Amino acid sequence: MKTLIGLAAAAITVLPLPALAGSWRDINELSQLVRAAGTEIVNTECSDNMMGSYQYDPDSGIDRLTICTNKVDMKDPDAVWETLSHEATHVAQACIGENVYKDTYLPRIFRSLRTEAPHYARLLDSYSQRDRLREAEAFYSELQLPSVVKTMVIKACDIEPTG
Repeated sequence: MKTLIGLAAAAITVLPLPALAGSWRDINELSQLVRAAGTEIVNTECSDNMMGSYQYDPDSGIDRLTICTNKVDMKDPDAVWETLSHEATHVAQACIGENVYKDTYLPRIFRSLRTEAPHYARLLDSYSQRDRLREAEAFYSELQLPSVVKTMVIKACDIEPTG
């Protein structure tokens, strides 16, 4: 059950990332999981400087993950995976109504970001304290193997895996 968590437009900015990106198969599988959680996926042009966003507002019936086709190279599976895995983390957060990882794991997340993606670690300073933790988890997901991200969504959203 998703709960309102104020991710009205959590966004990723355009920055390079040495991720363990997924294949087109991983992208399709994660997309199916996100849809199974009840989230619409929209590929569209965006006017602001973001690669994607997640909006959840049950009062207005909005549950939407957006990939910005004018910011993400839609022919590059690495670029698509990074955006999808980031925004899918926000879907998982909405499903459980809180952060995906326990607070005791947060130092590890911030350490990984500082060493593997320092540009993301610096970017987190621009977020409010509440959003910083949610965004840190989402940036961290971009560094994870596809199987880890898919399992996170399955568990958080209580999805029955297929295949």
